[in-house]
Amino acid sequence: MNVTLILLYSLLEKLIYKLMVIIMIIPHRTPCLEGKINVEGEEEHLKLVLSHLLKKRKNEDNIKILPSGNAAIFIASKIVKDILGEGNILIPDMGGWRGFLRYPKMLNLNPIKIKTNLGVVDIEELISSIEKYNPKALFLTSLAGYLAPQPLKEIKKVCEEFGILFVEDVSGKIGDDCGYGDIVVCSMGSPKIINCEYGGFLAFDEEIKEELKKVNKLDELNALIKTYKVPNFFGLMKEEAKNAKKVYKKCVYFSNIIKSEMENAYFKDKDGVCVFLEYENPREVAKFVDSRVKLDNGKSIITKCPLYDRILRNGIVVEIKKMDVLNIDKDNIIEIVNILKKQI
Repeated sequence: MNVTLILLYSLLEKLIYKLMVIIMIIPHRTPCLEGKINVEGEEEHLKLVLSHLLKKRKNEDNIKILPSGNAAIFIASKIVKDILGEGNILIPDMGGWRGFLRYPKMLNLNPIKIKTNLGVVDIEELISSIEKYNPKALFLTSLAGYLAPQPLKEIKKVCEEFGILFVEDVSGKIGDDCGYGDIVVCSMGSPKIINCEYGGFLAFDEEIKEELKKVNKLDELNALIKTYKVPNFFGLMKEEAKNAKKVYKKCVYFSNIIKSEMENAYFKDKDGVCVFLEYENPREVAKFVDSRVKLDNGKSIITKCPLYDRILRNGIVVEIKKMDVLNIDKDNIIEIVNILKKQI
């Protein structure tokens, strides 16, 4: 056998091995069929659906459709500055969004990390931090790191008592109990609960609108928002928003299956759309899982930690929200569990 044949045989053998090792392909989240068919639509119809998904419903005139969740965070930061001026804002020490650190700074708002219980706000700690730092606002995700819910009602009450604005990122929890913030921001990019692969929105209370009028900043805000031109994807966004409750519940259902089966899972008694599993060697575990299961777009179902956006502990996050949860079943999740258990 000549050298060329030997090399070809070796390459073929490696290819066959790789195909044999990856034993599972999971469909990834894509926009729903109804949305793909009805891409264009009426913006007001979209806003109506979005308003009904927020616990503290916003006037549809105060819902602004934007190109991204990050754009919404930047504009929310501007609203805080316009109403209350420059100064400190509070953000969680983990389980938030990196945009909380970046965009407020552009407007001379100073983010200060407050101690949390693995991303979940402790009310006494929040009160103590407000008294210590005299912040203008609190920026928070409704679902800490996509892993566990925040005590939103209690947080809102504290913010009201101390006169600070509550900016709530509902991207991971929309479709469930969320939307208590004075200002709500949300991403509709991928992979999110409203999964349009593009877009986001900002929503604010009528009281915020009145405060902006008092400081002569409402017209300026509206002019700024007009510079964020959004193509007519309103039909797609509406159909995805209509599915938000169903998608959220399915993500929680599958996450709870993993948490019930894995001893090293965190937040076992909390609802989340992803699952954190503690490991001392997250890089090796992620490599092992990636060799045996992938999404059908070639991407991983795993996020390695520590990571500010998830949790600052050694381990991995199983990204249920990346999976096409409406088109997989419990058996698929159990198969993933069996792969994970090989690394305990």
